[in-house]
Amino acid sequence: MILCGMICSSCSEQEKKVDPGIDLKKYESTIDRSEELDRKERELQQKEMELKQQAEGLSQGLITEANSDEYIPPKNQQSGNTYRNVPGDYPHASTEYLNANELRYLSKQDLLLMRNEIFARHGYIFKRDDLYNHFITKSWYNPRYKDVSRLLSPIEKANINMIKGFEDQ
Repeated sequence: MILCGMICSSCSEQEKKVDPGIDLKKYESTIDRSEELDRKERELQQKEMELKQQAEGLSQGLITEANSDEYIPPKNQQSGNTYRNVPGDYPHASTEYLNANELRYLSKQDLLLMRNEIFARHGYIFKRDDLYNHFITKSWYNPRYKDVSRLLSPIEKANINMIKGFEDQ
């Protein structure tokens, strides 16, 4: 009986030692970070799927190189629409090789926006206020990355270089 009383009193002493003031904020922030991590992983999987679709489109001939001796106007000039499931005012800059005839008729401002729209589509966080303010108004723009160079397709890299060349003229 004495032994039983000692065990029971020992249990009640241990219960008293448990800190009833557990800091739930620490655990809540862990949950928030976990949810954010899950969201970012889903975004990454979506981006990988989009890149695979672009690669398949290239290999199947669905994404074509523009004929270099004729001017092909942009297929979409309305913000928020998509061209081949690519959003923006200049979606073809991510799906087709641009040609000089197409670029030479664009203003410096249009060239700047066309080039930077490629970065914006990949979630680049712009340092320049004017570019950030322009793209943040687009429903499809989701600023997430400081560096998107690893996300650019070969078509986009070539087009960025060509557009930059015309901007610098």
